[in-house]
Amino acid sequence: MIAALLMVALLGSCATSKAERAMRRAERQMEKAERRAARNYEKAKAAHYKHQAKKTKKMIKEDRRRARKLNKHRRVRY
Repeated sequence: MIAALLMVALLGSCATSKAERAMRRAERQMEKAERRAARNYEKAKAAHYKHQAKKTKKMIKEDRRRARKLNKHRRVRY
């Protein structure tokens, strides 16, 4: 009787751990895919910026500075 209960407990815990391992593996794969997508996006963004004319790059920089100045009040300070 005790041996049967022990067997059921052991088999039940194995099934749970397999499911948990599969879930962790799927989560790791999703995180890896997200990191890869973010890297590809940054590469594409850099390549796009690189192909811009000098005047356009200067305008982008000025817009970035202006936006930073205008949105200064929105920043959260800790």
